[in-house]
Amino acid sequence: MAIFSSDLAHSTRRRWTLYAGTLVFLGLFGSWLALDFLHERARTLDEMGRLALHKSQLLSSVFGDAFLSADYVLRDIAGRIDPTQDLNPSADHAKARQRQLHKLLHEKLTTVSGLEDLVLFDHNCIFTAVASRPQLLGFRSQQRFCDSGQVNFSEPLHIQYMPAERSASGQPVVLMSRTLSDDQGRLLGGVMAVMDLGHAQRWIESFSLEPNDLMAIVDNDGIVLARNPPLPAAMGKPTSPPPGYPPFVQMERTTMFWATSPLDHRERIFGLSRLERFPFIAMVGFDKSRILTGWWHRGWQFLIGFAVLGVLAVLVLRAHLTVLRHSEAMRRLAITDELTGVANRRQLMETGAAEVARARRYQRPLSVLMVDIDHFKHINDRWGHATGDRVIQVMARLLCDTIRQQDHGGRLGGEEFAAILPETDLAGAQTLAERVRVLAASCVRALNDGDAPVSFTVSIGVAMLDANDEGLESLLQRADRALYQAKADGRNRVAVMAAEASSTAHSGTP
Repeated sequence: MAIFSSDLAHSTRRRWTLYAGTLVFLGLFGSWLALDFLHERARTLDEMGRLALHKSQLLSSVFGDAFLSADYVLRDIAGRIDPTQDLNPSADHAKARQRQLHKLLHEKLTTVSGLEDLVLFDHNCIFTAVASRPQLLGFRSQQRFCDSGQVNFSEPLHIQYMPAERSASGQPVVLMSRTLSDDQGRLLGGVMAVMDLGHAQRWIESFSLEPNDLMAIVDNDGIVLARNPPLPAAMGKPTSPPPGYPPFVQMERTTMFWATSPLDHRERIFGLSRLERFPFIAMVGFDKSRILTGWWHRGWQFLIGFAVLGVLAVLVLRAHLTVLRHSEAMRRLAITDELTGVANRRQLMETGAAEVARARRYQRPLSVLMVDIDHFKHINDRWGHATGDRVIQVMARLLCDTIRQQDHGGRLGGEEFAAILPETDLAGAQTLAERVRVLAASCVRALNDGDAPVSFTVSIGVAMLDANDEGLESLLQRADRALYQAKADGRNRVAVMAAEASSTAHSGTP
């Protein structure tokens, strides 16, 4: 047995345990950071989504005020006219009444910003009075209810986007009409407010936005009425919610979703709020990449910091392990025989003293072997010191391979070796010594400079710890006396020093 195999294995395990522990710690710490950053990302997106929703509610509230004001004006005008007379241009009093109605419409037009015109129309949707552009008199409106002549008298308010090609003014507008009808729902006429989308566009552009964010007003059909930042190609064009969401007309009062714009291909989180009582929806979209810019910056900072921490940890660990290896190498150098790699005299004496103390404490047997290579000087003289060194190395390996795992073997010096055998009585030690002697005599692993086997034998002295031994030194001295007795009796034999009679027993080949 090599006495340092367990120490080497322990050192290797400790080194790899430190590496593994450091990697596990860094992995767990990194995983925790990654999960925390993912949660922060989700929180950031959720907070911005809620902000978009709140901003869209504010936008819808402000935008709805203009329509609410216009509706008040339409209610007031509708309450002042007689549809059977005021809306009939062929009536006798038509000219005088027309002037009165024109004055009324003109006065009301100035009370609401964003109104382009106020118009009265008859049962055929023919304009009978106009506030600002009399040239439109006689023009027929293109609103939906005009084709059927029927309206729902319980819902007299009608709002419709009118593109430029269908508008009487030649500009895209929103028409807001209050109709008058009889009990059967037949259209008698009504009053209409023409909402200037240019005013709505200028109003929505007054809001400041972060880069790539947007605001928009759309109707129930998804027609874009106003947009910030302005995009002429999108104005008056229909848009639609992303797949999986209902059409705008079926959406709840407030909605939040992610969507990628087909115009600039940027992903945004949208907050949508429907105007109360009016078929319009305010949209606020925040650019996802902008939202996550700060998160990405923090992520890269932490990632770089974590990488630096990992590198520093590995460097510190490597430096620590290097110190440990150097310390272990110095320790092993101090207790290891340089030629053979087994325990030197110092290590054997320290280990033996500890085993003697343990054997006495627990009243357990302890034996030692003293091994000496026979005629070693003859080997050196005949084949040289290099061959002698190889014989010593082979003998050290043979001894350590033969004794048990719990035993301790090493070189005392020169060609002399020792083995300390815990939990071994005299008979067991003698049996082990005889095995070592036989193996040495038959060993052919030692080679001379010509690669020829060099035969050698050993003499072994055996002694067992007894009450008269003062310590390890006394025990070794008795084993040494037994060794000299074996040599005196002809070598290549085992001599046992019996404690009780201080006599010597012999075994081996003369």
